[in-house]
Amino acid sequence: MARTCNFDRQEKLTQAMDLFWQKGFAQTSIADLVDHLGINRFSIYNSFGDKQTLYRECLRFYLEHVSFGAQDKLLHQEAGIAELKAYLRGFIDVQREQKFGCFMQNAILEKCLDDDCVQQECQRLMAQLQQRFIQVLSHSQAKGELSQTLSIKDIAAFLVLQLQGIRVLGKAGEYALLDNAYSVLEAYLTSLQRP
Repeated sequence: MARTCNFDRQEKLTQAMDLFWQKGFAQTSIADLVDHLGINRFSIYNSFGDKQTLYRECLRFYLEHVSFGAQDKLLHQEAGIAELKAYLRGFIDVQREQKFGCFMQNAILEKCLDDDCVQQECQRLMAQLQQRFIQVLSHSQAKGELSQTLSIKDIAAFLVLQLQGIRVLGKAGEYALLDNAYSVLEAYLTSLQRP
């Protein structure tokens, strides 16, 4: 009969995610996880599997609860250009709070070449972002906020690209540059709107 764990699994998963986020995969040892999570090695292996399995689960948890959750608040079905601008401004503001950068981007830089799961999660994130932007821009077109001649798919791809640059500048602590770049991005989105 399998033993049940006497801790909150999601809480420990969140703690593991935070540690991987800070240190990366290679620099996080099982001993680090034992110390940080406050559970023994056996409990980690029994509940999460090996370090790589735990890391992959942390990435999926990050996407579902941190990244996609933030999108849900502003990039909803009825969102338009105002909500899109608010999302982008908020995304820039978050970069000031995340001193370790974006967990997913860190994973991409460290493990994308040798871990298919990281590559798949990266593709899922980019596809989700592009789809959300397409949804908002299409809704804006349908409301008459944007010209029907604009290529929504191309603009959405451009916005995904901008988010990646924002993440890099945020991790580098280039906040003034981020603010200036946002001003240009906001002006670009405003220029797309019908008078």
